[in-house]
Amino acid sequence: MDANLKRLGAVVSLSVKDRDLATPPASPVNGDRYLIPAGATGVWSGKTDQIAARIAGVWEYHIPKVGWLCFIEDEAVLSAYKATGWSPGIAI
Repeated sequence: MDANLKRLGAVVSLSVKDRDLATPPASPVNGDRYLIPAGATGVWSGKTDQIAARIAGVWEYHIPKVGWLCFIEDEAVLSAYKATGWSPGIAI
């Protein structure tokens, strides 16, 4: 699949595995996505609130815009990005 389509897929109908994992997973799979928390380490350091998407074996980062919605899989909540960061979320 074209790399640009993969990038688009990373942020359309956004869903992430976790938002409080501070260290990148040891064995990520292409397509995995995470919200990066404050205090993240390794290659996620300094990328607070960004979306880390594993594409073609590397992490790509997307800076959210105000109004973006994201389903947090491990919490089963929908979170909105505001000027102050990601909201706590509402259960759905």
